[in-house]
Amino acid sequence: MFLESKDRIEFFFNDCLLTDLSIINFGHEKCLPLHSFGPQVREYYVIHYILNGKGIYKYKNNQYHLKKGDFFLITPKDSDPLYQADAKSPWEYIWIGLEGNKVEEVLADLGYNGENKVGHVLNQDLIDQHIKELITTNFLSQSSSLTIQGKLITILSLLSLDGSNISLNSNMTSEQKIVEQFILYIRKNYWREDLSVQTLADDLGFNSSYLSRIISKKLGESTLEYLIKYRMLKAKFLIENSDHTIALISKAVGYQNPLSFSRTYKRIYGHSPRNSRTKY
Repeated sequence: MFLESKDRIEFFFNDCLLTDLSIINFGHEKCLPLHSFGPQVREYYVIHYILNGKGIYKYKNNQYHLKKGDFFLITPKDSDPLYQADAKSPWEYIWIGLEGNKVEEVLADLGYNGENKVGHVLNQDLIDQHIKELITTNFLSQSSSLTIQGKLITILSLLSLDGSNISLNSNMTSEQKIVEQFILYIRKNYWREDLSVQTLADDLGFNSSYLSRIISKKLGESTLEYLIKYRMLKAKFLIENSDHTIALISKAVGYQNPLSFSRTYKRIYGHSPRNSRTKY
């Protein structure tokens, strides 16, 4: 535990419980007026959540005026992030430091993509309850590491941009916003057997040809191919990490016909679903 002052506490974990997604530190600070950090390259991923007050977060040509309930992500790839507390109402925040082979995958699943790194929590009462329990925990207790890291995983899951919160990235172009809507829609609806390119376009309120052009331009593949690959990615996880039958998994990712599912899976991964299960 590192204690800088009565207004700042930071705890480093020497016994990270998950090696592919390691929470390496957690901090809580009541900042002084105009307290700032950066520009500086981070060696790991850091998510800040604002408990009170306000401040400014700057990244590339973007500037965000953030307040209670907002959060922002800084990655090792960010070369010039800067954040500063307000002069009159300096913010109080917590932060979670992350590293590991699965960090990018987990963050992508939470909705962080490209420039989309800033959001606002809708259910603040829930996350504030978890944070209050966390910062009143006895950090020096030998049995607290599992409890603390478990609570931090819960808090991380609430700092998502997958549709459960509001993205504050107002600097996105209209095409980037369309792509974001498309990706979020796929994540929420990939399991539907009736999901088609036309249904998807209709639900999003776009002409299907126009939507296809935008997705192909920005993602390098068609709307249908993106949907198929996302379904297969979910299926692969279930095959390798559960004992559900292949037939049940095919239905879980939107395929009524297991044979059609198996053919598609083999096209994407080069082997059958059963071979994936045998391997793992």
